[in-house]
Formats: sequence, structure tokens, C-alpha cells
Amino acid sequence: MDSSYQAKYLSMARLLWDASQGNPEGIPSEYAENFNYTYSDGDISLVGLLPKFESYSEMEDFEIYEAIEMLGKVRPEDWPATEDIEGVSLEEVLRIYDEDATDPEGYNFVEDNLSTADRVEKSLIEVISSVFGDKVSTIRSEKGYYANPKNNFLQEDDGTFAGTFMYDDHKFIFEVFPDESGWSVTYRLHWDALDKIPPISDSDNPKKTNYTRQIRNRGWK
Repeated sequence: MDSSYQAKYLSMARLLWDASQGNPEGIPSEYAENFNYTYSDGDISLVGLLPKFESYSEMEDFEIYEAIEMLGKVRPEDWPATEDIEGVSLEEVLRIYDEDATDPEGYNFVEDNLSTADRVEKSLIEVISSVFGDKVSTIRSEKGYYANPKNNFLQEDDGTFAGTFMYDDHKFIFEVFPDESGWSVTYRLHWDALDKIPPISDSDNPKKTNYTRQIRNRGWK
């Protein structure tokens, strides 16, 4: 379970942060709560406090992502009870945890020179690929547009991220949304891609196979 959580939370947290365009207060609390997690060793994740992030206006994007990753696994004794935390200073998080970092270059952060649209696409590719089982590409809206402010970076009114992706020559429809077990990804083959699937041979189709037996006519009716 620990590895499953760690495989998904960071990409989804980055995705929500980018989609909020620097306004984490607008992230629905019921979405953020899906990041709450307790590890098998007793450590906890504080990424569920996304809407309470503050003191980040002077930080670069890669520093914000670093702070989010640091909050992904902390010792509970170092923090107050989560319900008592009114705000989380990302600058302070970065300062405190940087003092304990032994290999700050080891973090795999999204490049800070990517636009919001590119970061959203990259994050969605990471999330969907982790579930699909192979690398997917070309994240677009249902109408074929890039993620952009006009389509709210592929985020619907209820917070679900929805659109299409490509794998080989096939187009798929996807949704990324929270449920009782955490963040879930669903996908299905796009109807446009159905024409590329070869038809079933009649010999393999039981409805079209002739199972009747020929009877020899002996001269009577």
C-alpha cells in the first residue's frame, strides 16, 4: 500500500497545484483529504493540507514541488494534530527539511520552465501511465485541445480531470478523480479508435457459423 500511495500522490498533488494557478485555497477540501495517509512505519502524509499552504509567493515552482514531496512523508511527532493546523508555510517547510536533506539533487521535480499547460499534461501522463502499465502520450481535451485556461486545464466543475490520451495509434478517454480508496484513474477506448480494430472473422463468430447438417433427399417430401 505504501508504494501504491507514493506512486500516485506526488503527480496528483502537482497536478492540483498547477490547475489551481497558485490559489490552493480553491482546491476542494474533499479532494485534498484523499491525500491523507498513514504509512506502515507510522509516518504520515500532510499533502492533504494543500488548501492551507501559505508563504509561497516568493518561491519558484520547483521549490513548491520539493516542499510538497517533503510533506508526503513526515513523522507525526514533529507536527501538531492535523485538525489543529491552520496553515503550512512552505518556506519554513523547505528551510527545516533542507537541513536534513542528504541528497537534494536526488529529487525528481518537474522542470520549472514548463508552462502550466505542459506541467498539467506531464503530470497526467505520469498518473495515467502508472495505472495503464505503459507510457501514454498526447493528453488532450475531448475536443482535441491542449490543456489551457479556457478548458480549465482539463478539470471539470466537480474537480475531475477528463480528456483523452494516445497509446500507439489508439485514442483513449480518461478520467482522474478521488474516491473512497484515494485517487482513481479510469480509461476506455475512444469510439474513434474502434474503426482501427480489425473485424472478427466469420469463422470465429458463433452467430455466423453454419452448424446445420445437410440431409440427402430420398425422393419424398
